[in-house]
This record gives sequence, C-alpha cells and structure tokens, in this order.
Amino acid sequence: MTTPSPTKEAQTKRNPSVPPSMHCCATLESVRRQSREFADPTIDVFVKRMPATNGGPKTTTNVWLLQGGPGYSSSVMENPLLSLLYQLNGTANIYTMDHRGTGRSTFLDCVAAEATTTGSPNGKEIDPSEVASCAQDLQDNAATDVVTFISQYTNGANTIVYGASYETMLVERLMHLNPPTVTGYVLDGVATASGAPPGKFEYMSMWETDYGEVGDRFLELCSEDTICSSHFKQPQTLPTALPELLADFDKDPNSTCATVMDNVKTLGDDALPSFTLRDMLGEMLMDADLRKLIPPVVYRSQRCNEQDVDVLTYFTKRFMEYVTATTQSAAYYSPLLYYLIVFSEMWETPTPTLSEMGKRFTDKNVTSGLYAFDLLYCAFSKEDSDELHYGNYSANGIIYERDEYWNKSAKIPSQASVLLLSSKLDPQTPHKYLLEALDGDRKELVTFNTSIHGALVWTQLDPEDVWSPTCGGKILASFVKNEGDMEGLDKSCVDEMPAFNPTASVDTETYYFSTDDVYDGALNSSLSSSQ
Repeated sequence: MTTPSPTKEAQTKRNPSVPPSMHCCATLESVRRQSREFADPTIDVFVKRMPATNGGPKTTTNVWLLQGGPGYSSSVMENPLLSLLYQLNGTANIYTMDHRGTGRSTFLDCVAAEATTTGSPNGKEIDPSEVASCAQDLQDNAATDVVTFISQYTNGANTIVYGASYETMLVERLMHLNPPTVTGYVLDGVATASGAPPGKFEYMSMWETDYGEVGDRFLELCSEDTICSSHFKQPQTLPTALPELLADFDKDPNSTCATVMDNVKTLGDDALPSFTLRDMLGEMLMDADLRKLIPPVVYRSQRCNEQDVDVLTYFTKRFMEYVTATTQSAAYYSPLLYYLIVFSEMWETPTPTLSEMGKRFTDKNVTSGLYAFDLLYCAFSKEDSDELHYGNYSANGIIYERDEYWNKSAKIPSQASVLLLSSKLDPQTPHKYLLEALDGDRKELVTFNTSIHGALVWTQLDPEDVWSPTCGGKILASFVKNEGDMEGLDKSCVDEMPAFNPTASVDTETYYFSTDDVYDGALNSSLSSSQ
C-alpha cells in the first residue's frame, strides 16, 4: 500500500490515481469564530480518511491521528497512518487533518511580511522587524474543528483520538468539550500541564532549562557505558568534559576548534562559539542517530589536534546540510501560526528579561537557542519592554486572549480513558510535566527510558531498522482494538525495548565523520563519497 503524494491530494478532493478504497481526501468548510468581521465567513479544513478495508466503514471504529507542532500539517502522519491501518488489519477508519492555519487547510500567513518568500532577512523564519506590517493584515486566531467533524462527518461509532506533541493540548481541549462518541484519548509527547501550580506549568519560555535537564541525563548515559566512557580520562567524564570545553571556548573564542563553530549558522553569524556548540548539540539531541555523535564531537573538540580539526570541519558542514534540508512537508508549515499559538498560550507573561532568557541558555550544556524568541514575543504581543521596541507600532498585536480553558485541567470524561506515552529522554516535551496532567483515575502512563520525541514513531523494537515496528505503535493499536478499555491494554513490548546503545551505526559515523574511527580516526573523504 503506497501513500499518494500530498501535493496531488491538495490539488483535488480525491486523487483519481488511487483506488477509492484506499483513501478519501476532502476540503471542508468551517466557520470563522468572528465571522461577521470577514467578507468570507468560512475557512477550508483539509481532512483525509483511510476507510476500513476489513468490515464496514459505516460501523467500524474511528481513529483520529493529529499532528503536533504547532503550525505543522498532517503530512508527516502518512507513514504512521498506514502502519496503524496494517496493525489493525484494516478494521478501523483512520482520519488525519491539517488543523486550521496549516498545510492544505486555509493557510495562516502574512503577505505584508516577506517571511514566506526568499526576500525575508531570515528566510521562512519571521524577523522581528516584519511583525508590525504583518499585524495590519491579521486578526484571526486558530481554533479546533475536530469535534465538529466527529459529530457531523463520521459514522457515530466508537472513536479514539491520538495527539502528538502540541496536539496533546488540542486533545485536552477535546476532553473539555467531551464529544460523546470518543472513548479513548492518546497523548504522545505531552505538551500540556494544565492546572499545574506555578513552576510546574510547561511554558515554552522555560525550554532552555527543561531541554538542558534532558541533555544532562543523556550525557550521564555515556558515563554508564564502557566504550563511551573509556574515551574520557578519569576522573573526567563526558558530563564534566563538556562544561570545561564550553568554558575554554569562552576564554578563547579564537582558538582553533572554537573557530570551527563558525561553520554552524543555527544562531546566526555572530554567535559566540560556546553558544553555537550548545545549540548544535541541542539539535543533535533531538535526532535518534545524531545524538550518538555528541560524545565524539565533544571529545575531538576538547583534544583539537590536526586530525580533529579536519574531522570536525567535515562534520559541521554535514550538520548544516542536515538542519537546512527541506522536505515537501515544509511547504505546509506555518511559522506564523506557530508563533501565534506559542506566544498566546505557552509563554510566561510578563516575559522574562533578555538577560534571564540568556542565563537559562548558558546555565545548561546541551540545549536549543529559544532564548532569542524573547524578541519575537515582544513584537507579537506588544508587551511593554524597556529593553525592546519591536512592539511600537499602531496595529494590534498578533496574539489572542487565553480563554476559560487555559490552564484548566481537563476532567477525563466518564465514557473515556486516557493513554499517555512519554520518554525520559524526550527533550521537546519533558517527562517531568506528566505528573501534573489531567484530572481523573482512568488514565495510564507508559514510559520509555531512552527514545526521542514521539513514541508512535521513535520506539523501534529493532534499533538498527528505522522502519521496524514501534512499541508505541503496538500499544496504540491495542488501545484502539480494546476501544479505550485499559483492562486489555497490551504493553508487553515495553519490556522488549532494546537497551540504549550510545554508539552510532557505521553508516551514520561514516556519513557525518568520514572516518573509520569517530574518536581517533583521520578524515578519509573516500569513505563518505562511497555513500
């Protein structure tokens, strides 16, 4: 079974080249919240359905797979959708949607800003200087449409709703609305801690701190591994070597290996080498393969002999190819919607100062440079700031008021149960916030120890095969088969998860380091050219 091209799906309501039994795509009209203010009171919402192939689609269970973000479309859910359909033996109707503002739904962008064109100073990323002109064009906000589609366009049968990452906030909102046919909710990579007291709410503005804590946990895994720890002379370990390296870069930003960081542009051209290294390692931590190269990157950067410089220079160029690579799904991403939701619902108010945001970044060894979002927050929100003046424009800010459900813990509906999936090595949605999630007893948490963000996709039972079945997928399939009943939930695969191996595969090592020994080998360009 193959997945039709998302581009072709967007062009027509149904792709005639694919048999009708395989998928249905439709663009449905939905009403704007404040429709009287608009000449056209409707927007389009793209929905895709894979009908049951075993049993009647009019009576079988329905499953909704909702992609996270915010700002991302459902196109990345294609493979999980097909995998789930296979594991269920075709016994369910499976739906995905591009929530309003993204992808093939009515897209939230701003023609006054250049951010979606090549003329923008930051490419597709929005520059703070562009926000003022954008505010004059934009007055709408994102809302959820899932309840409407479940009630009006599905068969009225038992329904399971799965949300990943940011969409776990949407799933929690569905619990507040309590559609009666939904008997199970699945939250994978939980991005919400509604109802939590101060200090335990999952703010994106706390990203550097939360991310860095997971980074510290990863570094400790090297200390516990015989091969990895053998490269750091006792009493030094990877957790002690990295902060020493960062301090060395700060003392001499013009040292040989510090200047190698000039090849990495994730924080711009003028970032300090120690900042760039932190951010680069943070990007690597999110990737199941690249994170295993963190130990040799630190090891070589600290030793910094002639061979190390050659290998690190090669690696940084490969790394930049990785972070700048684009996919078809990237065209469906709305950065404007991302910032709108993050700053409206997931940011501390008043915002921390620039110095506080910077300190959160430098206090950690492995993190990701969200501290610079403070500039954009002030531009979007128009919050008064003695430091920044991006909000000094006459138009309204690009932000919406928090509604009555914001930070209100959802009570699990009486007819439903909740499955929570999380990993202790997920830096994007930290495991620690799960303790504050949801109000009710009909919930179960399944914890993975070392997988990355997204249990449905990244809990491979065969660590050498990225396409092998995932434990998260098996547990979701069991939850669907049991119609949300926890009594029969099969989570036995958790005990079958392979032990974490901090050594990267030969292919990964060769591609990114072009050497036969990532710790001590010389650069050999013939190795990478053969890949």
